[in-house]
Amino acid sequence: MVSNNKGFTLVEVMIGMAIFVIGYLAVASMQMVAIKGGTSARKTTEAATLAADRLESLIVLPFDDIGDGGPVTEGAYRVVWQVADDSPLLNTKTITVTVTWQQGHQRSFVATYIKSANI
Repeated sequence: MVSNNKGFTLVEVMIGMAIFVIGYLAVASMQMVAIKGGTSARKTTEAATLAADRLESLIVLPFDDIGDGGPVTEGAYRVVWQVADDSPLLNTKTITVTVTWQQGHQRSFVATYIKSANI
């Protein structure tokens, strides 16, 4: 008896398609996580840039002119800064800039600088 089987059966094709679909769904899921991670990183970078910009603008002010301020809204971000005279060092002020934004839940980025009266 000579067997003349050529090609794939329907069961083999369905198993192959199931394996392909499972792999494709795994890759699609991975892509969604990567997109969310990229968005989160971009927003955190933008918040850090806003905090650094505000901090730099406060640092160049004369020592006695620096004070609390905000909130300032810049796009989706809210920027607030506080100046504390009770720094651990003499003749210094602690400047704290906080940037907050919504990303599912409220997130924030904080930057702190100690400014001396002598500089």
